Amino acid sequence: MDGEIRIPNVEGKLRMEIQTFPADDVDPLVKNIHPCLLHVVMIGKGKRDQKMEPVPTYYHWKQVFQIENGKVYVVNRMSELDVEKDGSPRQVPPMALVTDVKGNSIVLGRKKDELNLILLQPKQQARAKPTEATVTKVLADRLQTNNKEKLELHEQYFKKKFAKNLKRVRLRVDFYKENGEHCGSSISPQTMVDTGNKEIGSMDFYDATPHKSCVKGGRKIIMVSEYSLAKDVLPIFQVHDETGMHRCELDKFLNQPDEYNLKNQTIIFLTPAQPRLQELNKYLSSFSINLLAKRKGDGYTSNKMFNFKYIEHNLASCLFCDFNVDSDEVVRIESGIEGPKPGGKKRKMNPTPVLNCKRTMSSCSDGSSPLNMDSSASPSYDISKTFEIQASSPDSGVDTRYTGYISDGGYTSNSDQFEYTTTFTLENLEATTKRATFIMAEDDFPLPKAHETAGEQFQKEIQLMEQDIGEFVDENEVRKVLGMDAENIESHWGHKEIKEPYYDDIENIAIDQLYRIDEPEIDCGHQTAQISNLGSSFYHGNPHGNAMNSYGNMSIIQSDGASDGIKHRPVTLQHRIQKDSMRKEDLNTKIKVDAVVKSEVKGKAHQMEQKTPKQKRPAVDQESTCIEDLPLLTMIFMVFLIIFKLIAESVFEISHAAVIVVAMTFAMFMLYLKNKLSS
Repeated sequence: MDGEIRIPNVEGKLRMEIQTFPADDVDPLVKNIHPCLLHVVMIGKGKRDQKMEPVPTYYHWKQVFQIENGKVYVVNRMSELDVEKDGSPRQVPPMALVTDVKGNSIVLGRKKDELNLILLQPKQQARAKPTEATVTKVLADRLQTNNKEKLELHEQYFKKKFAKNLKRVRLRVDFYKENGEHCGSSISPQTMVDTGNKEIGSMDFYDATPHKSCVKGGRKIIMVSEYSLAKDVLPIFQVHDETGMHRCELDKFLNQPDEYNLKNQTIIFLTPAQPRLQELNKYLSSFSINLLAKRKGDGYTSNKMFNFKYIEHNLASCLFCDFNVDSDEVVRIESGIEGPKPGGKKRKMNPTPVLNCKRTMSSCSDGSSPLNMDSSASPSYDISKTFEIQASSPDSGVDTRYTGYISDGGYTSNSDQFEYTTTFTLENLEATTKRATFIMAEDDFPLPKAHETAGEQFQKEIQLMEQDIGEFVDENEVRKVLGMDAENIESHWGHKEIKEPYYDDIENIAIDQLYRIDEPEIDCGHQTAQISNLGSSFYHGNPHGNAMNSYGNMSIIQSDGASDGIKHRPVTLQHRIQKDSMRKEDLNTKIKVDAVVKSEVKGKAHQMEQKTPKQKRPAVDQESTCIEDLPLLTMIFMVFLIIFKLIAESVFEISHAAVIVVAMTFAMFMLYLKNKLSS
């Protein structure tokens, strides 16, 4: 809290007592007592010093101070709650300096050299723990009695409908001389209130709309508050003159809203008719009407006001009455949700509505399926049989969608505009399904098959397949069906028929030709080679006609454009062709490689590895890094941190961040000098 306490001009020591005091409009029975607590906050070096504060308890409704030589000391009162976690008593001094007397007054505030007082609200007896301060305990200490009836009589003025008295408090200050003589007292003129309480606290509005109405009234206005509103808040109109001053004596010419609804943070009302606006012109030549909110309990009005205008009514051409600018319906205040009955719930979820999905099922007059027809034909429907499907939700598992020519419920060229409803029963289901068919992907299956089990249908399908099985057709019949000429069949498949038998000749190829290990590698580091042409013919350059060998032309062009010539090398194909698709001879042979050939290849490869000299990597000189200097940097930083910390506490006040930055700077500077000197 902020303020100022002026002390009397008395020589010597003074004893000052500050206690909580009720508002001036409370019941006379509690006009001198209030259950709120006072607590002194001790501010240390840049932060709160809780070690100097005792734990608040029920007798801290009064704080005692001692004024001596311009210094103000607080007299701490300890309790059984002032213990550490290990059970030892807290080291709270009996007296502590809080501020100095400036001139002839003590300044209340939140800074270090000011008296920092805060208010604490005790709990009700039913909600508090045994060691916590309650309203009952505070009143018992103030009244110096344990009479239960007397305490309940005083306590009733600070709970339930009088609970707002607990949120409103004043301060009383008393001064005593050193010999105990009373030398002065005072009560704060302002009443401190809890701004977060909706019944006595702040009431600010965010917006109100619209800001115009006809003089006949009846337009719906909505006001939105920033915070929750008390139940006794209502909208009002006020008359203001041209200077913006409220003329309360002229408010009698305005009709106030009498039909409104309050919902948490919103006020909804209908504008009242204003037949006496012309009379205001006799008193004010220029005036304005402001819309605001008022709380009945304490008479508080909102700070923010909205300029409101009433427009003259034009007969048969009123913008608000005749043209319905807001709504085509009759404007009224909605009643809202009814209160819950005993044992019922106020908030309820609407159940998922049941959808009645109607689909028409019909058949052609000739007995054929109406689904398998030309789209240009006009189907004739039998409207004697329909069915109805009820689906509780889109996810209920009942699929009401059809493919093909069936409509989705709207009118199309292939659907008639007939809707009729009947219900399927066990008696008419079989008779209806016998006259209707569904179009499947391959054939038309009669609907009565649905009555057969899966096993029966499977056995029938097997019998049909056994009856239809015959001999496989030969290759010439397939060619006739595909429209291919038997003589030019190779041109359709994209390759020539292999007429000669396949012989695995890989074992007869010389190892030097298969793996050219002794041939040096082409150095491609200084020049760029591009493959310009690679022969792709299967038999080109293959004198032996071997299917596993292919000889192609590969021209290597140097970066300067000169050709290196055409080299013919055998290319060994992997054995991927297992069978000729045009012949019935099985060309599948297993390729075997002799173990001797493998050993020769491995031996030559091992000799080539031994001939290749291994390159030795040059040793890298070890250089010192910052990680090696990290322990030394940490030690130097800690030393400087302790030194500057002691200097900051004894000589002058420096923030913790500044001490850390300075210590780190000096440590890095010392490490830099050490590296320079060592190098």
